[in-house]
Amino acid sequence: MKRLLVLSVAIVLLAACKRNPVPTDRQLWRIEGEWVTPRDANVRTVLATIVVFRSSGEFVERHCRLIEQPDTTVYIASTGPQVVAVGVWKQSGAVVTATRQKILRSARVAGPEPLCDHPHLTFRVEGNVVSGESGTYAPVTRLVAPDFESYVNEAKRSSVTCTSASD
Repeated sequence: MKRLLVLSVAIVLLAACKRNPVPTDRQLWRIEGEWVTPRDANVRTVLATIVVFRSSGEFVERHCRLIEQPDTTVYIASTGPQVVAVGVWKQSGAVVTATRQKILRSARVAGPEPLCDHPHLTFRVEGNVVSGESGTYAPVTRLVAPDFESYVNEAKRSSVTCTSASD
């Protein structure tokens, strides 16, 4: 009887995950503010956050400035602040919980790492987008980011660890 109950619960959980699949292995972005055209420039810039839920269970979060070219291609600016967090994620129904574990920051901050103050993030799956406390993340279709993985790999080697991430 106990096995039947466990099997039934597993089937229900599996079915719930299938109804709300996490958009895995693709970059999702949230634009933070208005696009701005710098003086005498033929481009627009904006701050953004990019998240990736990898099918391996790895979570990536990158805060950066984006540059949009006249042909609408978008690049991550090589200058300016860069923050990359890596960690893990898991799903329960339509809710995804991500936990930041390591942080890479292009410029040091005084005191403890601010992203580690809130290492746990909660998202809700809504079709091919996810919504979190800070807004909605939609699929990126025009981002060219050849160095994305090098930043992720560097973040994995970072000495900045969110110690409360195991809570």
